[in-house]
Amino acid sequence: MTGLPDDDAPPGRGPATAAHRALETYMTPVFAQNWSIFAPSPLHVEYTLLVRGVYPGGPDGGLVPGPWIDTTAVEVRALTGHLLPAATERPSRRLASDTRNAYLALSEEARAVVLASPTSLRSREAGTAADANPWPGLRTALLDAGATPDAVDQYLGEDRALAAYATQVLRADGPAAAGHDPVYVQASIVRRAVAPYGAGERPEPTELVLGARPPVVVAGQDDAAFRATWDALRTETAPGGDVQ
Repeated sequence: MTGLPDDDAPPGRGPATAAHRALETYMTPVFAQNWSIFAPSPLHVEYTLLVRGVYPGGPDGGLVPGPWIDTTAVEVRALTGHLLPAATERPSRRLASDTRNAYLALSEEARAVVLASPTSLRSREAGTAADANPWPGLRTALLDAGATPDAVDQYLGEDRALAAYATQVLRADGPAAAGHDPVYVQASIVRRAVAPYGAGERPEPTELVLGARPPVVVAGQDDAAFRATWDALRTETAPGGDVQ
């Protein structure tokens, strides 16, 4: 070995040999780790992503929110008993963590913008044309609120991805699965820190409830396959065969 970095290797890493490339394609998605696990007091935080739909049919023709769905709880069932759970099987936790980090990178005034729901959510109207694609307007509002362009674009990418995931879940569960599509979708991110070593109680969780967004359907989305997997994970069968 020459000790000089390979052209394809990121700065600060050794040469990207053929063996390294082959192992990385397996190790990165399956055994992804962070340097914090080697710290004297490793930081461990758990994220939970809740989603709900907002539907017509409320009092006086207004909109009414549906129940919160714990997507992370369903996801955990996919990992329970899995010998080699991959990071790709934890979309809700990664979405929650990435969105929260992007939110914290915004200015104080800009954070208030993303927490607001459309005006029509509080009126008798079921929605307006402007609500169908709020992200260009959100971008302008966030920039006017003092957020940097890079922070705004990073947050809006996460925000739209969160709306798309919430839409997919709601199409598989709740009123949307029965053909009652939501006018809006909404997400809540719960962050729970593990109690420090020697501490008697676990710190109280924090919750970030984002503003409602219109449903987002991604091209090539397979609702039937997602629903079949979702139903299998959220349905537990007791030893006697009864569904719980």
